Amino acid sequence: MRALVRWLAAATAVGMFLVLVMGATVTNTGSAEGCGRSWPLCNGRFIPEFAVATAIEFSHRAVTGVEGFLVLGTAVGAWVFWRRRREVRVLVPLMLVTLVGQAGMGAWAVMSPQSPAVLATHFGISLLCLASTALLATFVWQQDRLDAWRATAPATQTYRFAVVALTLFQMIVVYVGAFVRHTNAELACIDWPLCNGHVVPGLSGPVGAVFAHRLLALASVVGLGWLLWRTAPLRRERPDLYVGALAAFAAVVVQSLIGAAIVWSRMQLFSALGHAAGVSLLFVALCYLWMHALPAQAAPATQYHPGAKPSRSAPRELGQSPTAS
Repeated sequence: MRALVRWLAAATAVGMFLVLVMGATVTNTGSAEGCGRSWPLCNGRFIPEFAVATAIEFSHRAVTGVEGFLVLGTAVGAWVFWRRRREVRVLVPLMLVTLVGQAGMGAWAVMSPQSPAVLATHFGISLLCLASTALLATFVWQQDRLDAWRATAPATQTYRFAVVALTLFQMIVVYVGAFVRHTNAELACIDWPLCNGHVVPGLSGPVGAVFAHRLLALASVVGLGWLLWRTAPLRRERPDLYVGALAAFAAVVVQSLIGAAIVWSRMQLFSALGHAAGVSLLFVALCYLWMHALPAQAAPATQYHPGAKPSRSAPRELGQSPTAS
């Protein structure tokens, strides 16, 4: 039964990623009103008549409905077998609350037109729901190894603070980007990396929003590059943190290039969908780092900074010479 729950959790995480990408498809094809102003029915019917916009919106709702059952099954299974673990006690309620919030805001947006700020918040809730399902799947598959990593080479509070700060900062980047998308301001800067031929364009209106998003994205690249550099010495002691930091940095670089492709292709559909998928994977990688950097539930007697190599005499901090200890 534990193996069944593990596979169910993996399917739930993949399904939530599919839901998020399909939601981005609805937004980028202008199909949000494909089912009119009715919910959960589509144009007042359980099975609506075919039209492109209707098919896109209806398929999104159908997949979201199936995903809801997967989330419930995963939540019950994880709670039965791993409810004593703090990860499960946090992730299961978060997964359920964000699922309900995501569905509720989606229904609200269909039945009553919402502002770009509310729609951007909807995307943020969807990211949290994806991250919680992905982290729960990761936990049930990696529990034993995760405990061993934490006990052997625990991260310090400083490192955890850096991961948390970068994750929260990425949420700001995502929100501003979603706001730009829902105000249809993506092409307010018609070139990249310059903005309308200027290094610093006007800072008001749509141009200012796009330029702010670009500056925040640049800061995110720098911050995640720094985190990868700080985590690199952990390749052997904490391969989980190293892989997470490497994945986050690679994702933010690819995400930036896809953002450029959106401008160069003048909002071609697949580049826009790639941007939504990329930011989703980036956020999941950061949340993965957040979870794996937590201290062990039974804390070891000695902690040292990530990057330090175990020593029989005393732990060595990152960047310190081997003879210093």
